[in-house]
Amino acid sequence: MKYRLLFLLITTGLFQLSAQDQFSLEQAVGYGLTHHNNMKMNDLDYLSTEQTIREFKSTGMPKVKGGIDYSYYLAVPAQPVEDFISPSIYGVLFQENVIPERELAAPETFEFSFVQPNVLTANIGASIQLFDGTFIYGLKAAKLYKGLIKKERIQSEQTITTNVTKAYMSILVAEKNKEVISQNIKVLEKSLSDIKAVYQNGFAESLDVDRMQLSLETLQTQIGNLDQMIQLSYNLLKFQMNYPIDQNIVVTDNLESMVEQIIVDEITLDGPIDMSRRAEFSVIEVGQQLNELDYKRTKAGYLPTANAFINFQESLQRSNLFDNDEAGWLPTAVAGVSIKAPIYDGGMKKAQMENIKLKMNKTDLQKQDLERLITLQVRNSQRSIINARNTVNNSKKNLDLSQRIYDKTKIKFKEGIGSSIEVTQAEADLYQAQGNYINALYDLLIAKTDYNLALAKQ
Repeated sequence: MKYRLLFLLITTGLFQLSAQDQFSLEQAVGYGLTHHNNMKMNDLDYLSTEQTIREFKSTGMPKVKGGIDYSYYLAVPAQPVEDFISPSIYGVLFQENVIPERELAAPETFEFSFVQPNVLTANIGASIQLFDGTFIYGLKAAKLYKGLIKKERIQSEQTITTNVTKAYMSILVAEKNKEVISQNIKVLEKSLSDIKAVYQNGFAESLDVDRMQLSLETLQTQIGNLDQMIQLSYNLLKFQMNYPIDQNIVVTDNLESMVEQIIVDEITLDGPIDMSRRAEFSVIEVGQQLNELDYKRTKAGYLPTANAFINFQESLQRSNLFDNDEAGWLPTAVAGVSIKAPIYDGGMKKAQMENIKLKMNKTDLQKQDLERLITLQVRNSQRSIINARNTVNNSKKNLDLSQRIYDKTKIKFKEGIGSSIEVTQAEADLYQAQGNYINALYDLLIAKTDYNLALAKQ
């Protein structure tokens, strides 16, 4: 039973370990681009745009419609009709001397109806738009808007890539910091054990032990804080990837290899900038084209429109709808063309066109501002990454120097020719140099990320 329980515990632990997804930076970015809701919403917008284009196209397609109408007159409409038959007949009889001529009475008036109580009508008709200038430009604008959605999707990709990258790198830096502090704790624990032995032999003061004990406890506190920071960084990464927050993941990339690649990358200052690589620049260019099409569409409203139509109808009018002895179906067919021309609209189209011109001018100014902003971002990111690389190199030199000073100070202390204060100071300088170096690595990684974003590099 004991071995069985042990087996269950081991296999459960292995399952939990294997259940943790492992991600390189490239895989994390790919996961985010696939699962992030912003990308899904962009895809839905794209599909919606396709349906909008289909809807707009339908306005220029032939339309066919039919219907059946039935009416029953509760009161059949009638018209008063004067008796015009009797005078005509008597007039002929008088002329032919069939009967002696005499004065006729005033003709009577009676009701007469041309409508039967039951009316059944079946009809079918078709119409087609022959010409409408606004339709042509509207269709072009709808297709162009579809391209705009694609550009906005690229913009979302760039934003998600940047956010995932920064969150991923913050984990690498935090774990590197933890690794360094953990190593310092091991060294300090060994030193504390040694100083306690020296103290017990009467060759050191209790103050020396207390100082080293305080340094150890400080590092242990930092480790606890780092564990919390690492967990928060993982949560942020999962959020940016749209990964389940309560599930564990592991990052697999190595901090040093990423930094080495950045250091050897060639950075060119003051080179030409390809604005079209930036998605937001492409978006504003499409906006300019949409404004131009909107202006042409509105102007085309001054042109006449033409439509053709054809209708066919059959009607059945009977006193008794099912009496086949009465009159049958009566067909009617008509075809024609409708041409409409705008004459005066109160200046509405002119005002609309002037308003579109103002929008075009505003978009031009926005494009100029964006060009200046992109130039600023590219130039600043180029110089930032160069400065960050120099800072990493200098921090590494300072770290090596602090390590040598610390090692020599410890040797002097062990040989009895140095004080614990010197060791504590050298130790503080070393920890400061380690922190500066790790911060420099993080700044370099962030500078490279901003550089890629500025140049729209993946």
